[in-house]
Amino acid sequence: MAKVVANVDDDVKRRASALYEEMGLSLSSAVNMFLKQSIRDGGMPFTPSVRKAHMDAAGRAAGANTTAKTMPRNPETGRIVLPSEWDDPEDDVYDNL
Repeated sequence: MAKVVANVDDDVKRRASALYEEMGLSLSSAVNMFLKQSIRDGGMPFTPSVRKAHMDAAGRAAGANTTAKTMPRNPETGRIVLPSEWDDPEDDVYDNL
């Protein structure tokens, strides 16, 4: 087993550890899951974005309540399932699902 060393902000580590502990995971297990999912997906298992951070900051400044929309995932593959109305008849993206 290899050891990975990463520099992480103390507060980020504390909050992430607490979150994963609530889920019954260690921080090490969560990092392993992230890395394995990255390999399966051939990239990041999520889309990196600053949108949420900007929305949160703008919402707090304006006193607004902001929420993110989540998409359902296929329970077998874990991949996001897009709404069928997003299908473009010009491509074959949905044809083999």
